Order: sequence, then structure tokens, then C-alpha cells
Amino acid sequence: MIFSSKYFIFMLLGVLFVLLVLLKNDGKGDITMQNGSYAVTLVHKAIVQENDWLNVSQPLTAQDLAGRIILLDFWTFCCINCMQVIPDLQYLEEKFGDALTVIGVHSAKFNNEKERDNIRSAILRYNIVHPVVNDKNFVIWNSFGVHAWPTLILINPDGKIENAYSGEGHRKAIENDIEACLKKYQEINKQPLPIALEKNKEPESILKFPGKLTFVDDYQGQPLLVISDTNHNRILGVRLTGEIIFEIGSGKAGNSDGSFTQAQFNAPQGVLYRDEVLYIADTHNHLIRKIDLKTKTVSTIAGTGRQGHAQVMKNKNALEVGLASPWDLVFFPTTSQIVIAMAGTHQLWLYDIDQKTISTFVGNGRESIHDGMLPDNTMSQPSGLGVSGDALFCVDSESSSLRKIDKDGAITTLIGTGLFDFGYAEGSRGKGLLQHPLGVCADGDVVYIADSYNHALRLFSSKTGVMSNFSGNGKSGNKIGSIAETTYNEPNAIVKGGNKFYIADTNNHRILVLDPEKDTVSELSINSSGAPTVRTISNDLPNGVKAPEKQVAAQKSITVTLQLPEHYKINDAASSWLALFKDGNVVQEYAKEDVVKKVLKLPGLEVGHYRLQATFYYCKDAEGSACLIQSYDQIITSDRAVVSDELEIVIGR
Repeated sequence: MIFSSKYFIFMLLGVLFVLLVLLKNDGKGDITMQNGSYAVTLVHKAIVQENDWLNVSQPLTAQDLAGRIILLDFWTFCCINCMQVIPDLQYLEEKFGDALTVIGVHSAKFNNEKERDNIRSAILRYNIVHPVVNDKNFVIWNSFGVHAWPTLILINPDGKIENAYSGEGHRKAIENDIEACLKKYQEINKQPLPIALEKNKEPESILKFPGKLTFVDDYQGQPLLVISDTNHNRILGVRLTGEIIFEIGSGKAGNSDGSFTQAQFNAPQGVLYRDEVLYIADTHNHLIRKIDLKTKTVSTIAGTGRQGHAQVMKNKNALEVGLASPWDLVFFPTTSQIVIAMAGTHQLWLYDIDQKTISTFVGNGRESIHDGMLPDNTMSQPSGLGVSGDALFCVDSESSSLRKIDKDGAITTLIGTGLFDFGYAEGSRGKGLLQHPLGVCADGDVVYIADSYNHALRLFSSKTGVMSNFSGNGKSGNKIGSIAETTYNEPNAIVKGGNKFYIADTNNHRILVLDPEKDTVSELSINSSGAPTVRTISNDLPNGVKAPEKQVAAQKSITVTLQLPEHYKINDAASSWLALFKDGNVVQEYAKEDVVKKVLKLPGLEVGHYRLQATFYYCKDAEGSACLIQSYDQIITSDRAVVSDELEIVIGR
């Protein structure tokens, strides 16, 4: 977040100016036209000045917005403070339902963030379910006098600005102001907007926005790649053949310790391994978790589960300190200490494994790029860590910089000069430019960088002080070929294993293997059958159809037939599935190989209630046809008095 008291004063002055303009309207208040009984104002018109919208089937109009309680969220998807506001928005959306309309106004900081596809990826990554407008030219931002990310503005049903809030931590104030509006206004527009969620247009994939990686040279006799499968809220252990040998986490976002299937994570990032123990930066839970691979249990070792703001501390009980979006982990300066990239407070913290304590290591909490020692040094959303010898290397994403830290916590900046200095250029400091890097791998005198918003891999030489291009061309893509030909989409991590590099090509939902000796890049083909996902009942299926309850015969094998529209077929390249549940547990599950046959057999059912859920990907039986998605949810009652042993599922109705 770029924010100070000076910006806050400017923001208030800007909002006051907008208010004066809106109230001055030929002495007729703020009404410019009528939409039924709701007034359309200049505020509503200001919101719809741009027409590039997401999560809707068509751009919103001023008439759509009239008469509503509206909360505008001015954000940019790189900003950790904007990410940390999202849970507040989700809380308010759930509490107030259709009485509140939340609209995201995405005003980009980085060039990469202006692209519609990249905003869409961020919407999917952070599970945003309200309309978002691409304000890439700051037209809406300027109209409302905004000066900081994040800024929230509450608009009442009369189309006037009720209040403005800059920065984090305003949930209670906003909640109170919305409740006051609800008491004051009896008539509120609650008509549904033309919502069409981006997440309902996405096919499933084995990985979903993979974040960080760690390479284990020898785990039970073979190398192992550990992947934080961030948006599936799980940790995977994958052999170099692609076989999944362990899966940790239920797949649902949550905060639970316990067995591998009971444990829950929320968008985990950093992964660290030693002696059959994994340490996890559980980012959205604001926790550090410990995974014991011997006992197959997950426990919490640092954090309270609530976002913290503490900035200076020494040897505090780790379970009593609130963390703030921990993003990466590394052993440093000793093997009994873990450095935490605390992105949310722009610092590095130090966890002592033996003492179970937390201390501040680097950064005074101000978002900037000052070198030296505490209390003077500063960081800007540290997001990737790597160690070589006695040096710790860190990529500071918001200042687009590469920084070096010694054992005493002194910082030296190697690449990068400021919060708004970014680009794609080779050279030494002052010439070489990055754009919001998130990953780093230190290997001897060379530091490899996942230059995320440049969709590239870069390398920095400690000997020459020069950064050069390694792979990728600065533009997003998904081509695989030689090192020079391969293109990426926001790579988040790079690690070295043996003589190869492993890259989390995050927005392409894949892991790539780069072999410098052969000048090749290939995709790690992950075999999901190695460790089958524990399927759970979902109340949030994409494009769901709730079918009427069906009664079938008990103790008989039930034939399920899929009926598709004429000339349509199940897409055999997508991950369609069907599962039968009883008492919340899977009784039988069918993968895409079974679903494409369109006729399935359920096992003989005991007397009682079952639940059938499925997601189907289907398309026209013609080359190049678009793939459609439909989910299915039905209660099935098995009864001895019923003779029917057939069930038909109609797709595409």
C-alpha cells in the first residue's frame, strides 16, 4: 500500500471536492434523471465511466446502481494491504447480502496489472465474487479524489458519498455506517445485477495457482518436489516422475490442525523442508504451520490466526504474536532459525525453532527501500527468499528490487531504486529493472529471479553486479520450447534441484522443468491418481443445477445415464467428475474416464439419504468448439418400497 498521513489529507480534500461538485446541480439537489423510483446521480455516472467489467455478463450502467448502498473498493492486485482487505469485504457481503453492493475498482500500479486477463487471474486467485471494473487509466480513481491503495468509499441510496476509508482496519466502522444507512433508508434497490462469475468459466486443473516450491534431494530414497498448491489450499509431495506421494490438506480453505485429511490451510505459500518436517507459510491464515511427515500430522507453531500489526519485538512467544500474510520461509542465519518474509508488515521476522519465539530481523515497518541496519532499514512487501553461503537474498515485490541481507540484518540493495521504478531492462543497479518479482533462488554467485509481472526469469551475478535475462521475453504466454523460446504467466517461484530448475508458472497452473545443459523446458506431468483427492460436499459448485429429490430402490445397482444436447459430448480433456456421498463421506467417486462413457453404475444403496454431486465439461462434437460447464446436485433416497433402479441426469438444460 502506498499511503501516508499526507495522502490521507489529500484524499479527504478530493472527496470533499467531489461532494461539492455533486451537490451543485442547478439547485435541484443531486438528481439528474429518474430510474423508476431511484435517482441516478453523478456519483453513479462516475463509477461507470469505464466499460471493461469482470464478474458480470455486461457492463454495469448508472441505472443499475441507482438506489443502492454501494461500497467501492479501490485496489490493485499487487498490494498486500488490498489483499488483506478482501476478508473484510467478504464478511460485509455475507452479512448484508443483497442490501449491499460491493464494486471493485481496479486501478493498477504496475503495467502488468492493467491487462484484463491478469486482473481476471487475480479475481480467481482471491475468490472475488463482486463486479470489478478495470480502471487502468485512473479515470474513476481521479473522479473520487483517491490517493492511496486500498481506499473504500461508501455511497448511500441517494447517490451521495456517505464516508471514505483509506488503508486497512475499517471493517467495524464500515459495518456501523452500513447499518446506519439501512435504518435511515426504507427503500433500497436490491434488484439482482447481471452477475456472471469468472470462476464459473474456469475448467478444473490439477494445480491451481501454485505458489512456492522446495526441492528435497532425498526423501525416502528419491528426490521430491514439494508444492504449495495455493488455491487448492493444500501441500503436495511430487516425485520427479510426476507421481503424487502425499497430499496434505482437505482442499477447503480453513484453519484446522490434525491429520493430513483433517488439516486445513488458506492460500499457503512458502514451503521449507528439513528432516521429514515441512514448515508452511499459511498466508491468509497469518500462521506458520509444521507438518510432521513421520506422524502425518499438522500443527501450528506461530501466529494467532488473526492478522497482526506488531513491528518491533524480541523473543516473543510465537503463538501469542499476530502475523501478517507470511509469504516465504528460509533457514537463516542458523539451521535452528527460520526467516519469515512478513509481506503484510514489510519486514523479515525470525522464528527460533528451539525457543519457539519470534523476533524482528529486518525492516522498521515503513514501506520503502532504505539500506543499512535497524531501525533505519526498510522493505516493501518481501515475497521471496533464498540463501547462498552467509548471505540472504530477498525480492521486495513493491519496490521491484533484489536485496542482500547479512547475518546481522544489514541490507544492501542490488537491483531497484524505488516504489514506482520498474520495467524490463538488463544492467546493474540504476539500469536493470524488475517488475514485482516474487521468487528467488540463490546458487553460488548467481541469483535467479522469478520476475513475476515481467513473466520472465532473470539472473543476477554477484561477481559483476549485473542482471541479465534468462528465460521468457517480458510478455505473458504459455509456450514451451528452448530456454529462450519458453513463455510464462506470472511465475512465482524458482528452485534448483540437481542440475535442473523447477518453476511455479503460477497463472498457467503448472510446474516447468528447465534443463540448462540441454537447453530445454518441459512441463512436469503430475499424475493425480498417485494420491487421490478426498472429495467433499461442496455448496459452491460452478453453474450448479439443484435437481429435485429422487427415490430409488434399495440394495440395487443404480444406472446413471447422462443426457446431453444433440451433437454435444463430454470433453475428454477436462476433469469432469461425479461423486455419491452419505453422511458427508464419499461412497463412490467417478473420474473423467468414467464420465465420458455417459453411463455409470452406482453401488447397491442402503436404506437412507444420499447426495449426488457432479461437475461436467461438455462441448459441441466439432473441432474448436467452446467448452461449457455445468454442475449437478441432488438428494437421493434409497427405499425398499421403490423399484426404480435408473437415474437420468440432463446436461445443458
